[in-house]
Amino acid sequence: MPSRTPPRDADPNRFGTDVSLRRSRRSFLVAAGTTGLVVLAGCADVYGADRDAVDDPLCLWNERFVEEIQHFRGGNVAPTRRGALLNVATFDAINGVAAAAGDDHFEPYLADPSAAPADGSPVAALAGAAHETMTSLYGGEFEPALEATLAAAGGGDVDAGERWGRAVATDLLAHRDDEYATSIYVPCDDATEPGCFRGDWNPVHAAIDPWTLTTADQFGPDGPPPLESEAYADAWWEVYERGNDADDRPREHVDVASFWRGAPGSPRPPNMWNVVTQRLVVDEDLPLLEEARLFALLSLALVDAGIAGSRAKYDYGFWRPRTAIHEADRDGNQETHADRTWRPRAVGGSPEYTSTLAAYGGAACHVLEGVLASGDYSFELGGDIRTGTAGEDEGVVRSFDSLEDALSESLDSRIYVGNHFRFALEDGREQGERIGEWVLDSVLRPVG
Repeated sequence: MPSRTPPRDADPNRFGTDVSLRRSRRSFLVAAGTTGLVVLAGCADVYGADRDAVDDPLCLWNERFVEEIQHFRGGNVAPTRRGALLNVATFDAINGVAAAAGDDHFEPYLADPSAAPADGSPVAALAGAAHETMTSLYGGEFEPALEATLAAAGGGDVDAGERWGRAVATDLLAHRDDEYATSIYVPCDDATEPGCFRGDWNPVHAAIDPWTLTTADQFGPDGPPPLESEAYADAWWEVYERGNDADDRPREHVDVASFWRGAPGSPRPPNMWNVVTQRLVVDEDLPLLEEARLFALLSLALVDAGIAGSRAKYDYGFWRPRTAIHEADRDGNQETHADRTWRPRAVGGSPEYTSTLAAYGGAACHVLEGVLASGDYSFELGGDIRTGTAGEDEGVVRSFDSLEDALSESLDSRIYVGNHFRFALEDGREQGERIGEWVLDSVLRPVG
C-alpha cells in the first residue's frame, strides 16, 4: 500500500486550502433518518405554503419539473433534455404572443411568432405549453397546476393563448424526439490498456445533435494529461488522498460529497442549477417574458453541456480514479503506486473525462451571471438529501455566498466522492463556460 505522503518534495497544501478552512462560513443542518425525496429551497420555499400560480407561474412549473426528475430513473443528461423542452416551449409560447402583439420580444427558438394570437393571454400560453410538455413527458397529475395557472391568466384571450402554447410545445416535442437511442461503446482497441475506461456505457447522448452548438465537439477540451506526466501524478495524488471512502474522512468532505452526488431520488446535478435559478428569479422579480428567457437560456446551456460533455467522454474514453489507482503500477508514472484496497464513494458509470457536472455548473453560472449581471447572490440549498447509500440519508442545508461559491464546492465534491480528477473538473468547467457564452451570444437575442 502506498504511503499517504507523496514520494517527492511537495507543498502539503498543493491541492488548495482544505475545504473545512476555505468554507468555514458554511452551515449545515443534520436531521438524521429522513427518507423522503429531496426538497430543495426553490420558489415554494420563498413564497410559502399559501402561494398560488399568480405569484410566479413559470417558477412553479419548474418546481413541478424538478419534483418529477426526483422519480426519473435515467442518468443526468436525459433530464436536461426534458428541462429544455419545458422551458424552451414556454419561452417560445410567451414570446410569440408578445411578438404578435407588437411588444418587445426576442428571437424565437423554433416557433413562428406570426402564427401566435396577438390577443392571447401570455400566462395562458405558458400554461398550455407547460401542461402539454409535462403530460407528454410524465403522464397525468398536472391538471391542478394547469387550472391554477389558467385561473391566474389575464390580459388577453385565455383560450387562444392556451391553444397556441399547446401547439408550440407539440412542435418542439416532435422537433427534439431524440432521447431513447442506444449504442455500444468500445473506448479502446484493448480494453485493459492503461488509461482506458472500464465498464459498460451507452453513449447515446454523445451522438445527439446539440440544441444550439454547431457540433457536439465545437468546444471540445484538450484531453487529459499523459499518464507519465507530473500533472497526472498531482491529480492522481489529490483524489487518492481525498477521495478514499475511509472512516476517518473529515465530516465536511462527506457532507459535500453527499450533497452534490446526484443519486436516484435527487434532482441530479444539472437541475440543482434550476433550483438555484428559482431562488434568484423570485428575488429579481423579472417580467414574465424575461424570466421565461432566463429559464430557457439556462436549460439550453445545460442540455448542450450534457451533450458536449458526453461527446468528450466518447472521444477520450479515460479511466476512472478507482481503476487508475488499482492499476497505477501499469501507468508508466514513477510517482504513482497501485493500491487495490482503495475505494471511492462512487465509481462513475461513464468515462471520466470530462466531468459533465463541471460543465453543467460552468454553463449555468455563465448564463446566470450574464443575464442577471451579477453572481454575488447569497442563498441556501437543502432538504432531505438522498445519497442513494444505506444509512447516508440526512437533511443538509448548504449555504453559499455566490454562484462561484456553489460551483467551486460542486467541483470539490467530485474529488471527495473519488470519481474524478481535477483536470477533468477544470476542463469541464471551461467547456461549460464556453457553451454558456455561446448560448448568450447566439440564441434568443433581443429583436430590434
